[in-house]
Amino acid sequence: MDLLEVEIDQNRVIAFDGRVLEVFGGSVRRFHIELLAVNVSSPDKNGVRQVMLQQPGTETGVPLDEAAFEKFQPVPDALQGAGVRVTT
Repeated sequence: MDLLEVEIDQNRVIAFDGRVLEVFGGSVRRFHIELLAVNVSSPDKNGVRQVMLQQPGTETGVPLDEAAFEKFQPVPDALQGAGVRVTT
């Protein structure tokens, strides 16, 4: 798999190389696909979805408005293709 890199906004980038998902912006978080579970919430009243990235001992929430969620969409697709459980 080629590196998938998505610039969510001017302060956040998500990268996936087929084995490790990295979230850059503020602090860097790394998640290995063998330990990762992803839960995507429905949009709230402001249209923001909460993407929860979880592995044992670590949970990171990534809030995404509609425009950011559209940019993000290739990531859960790639994760599911790699065998990661993504729930919506």
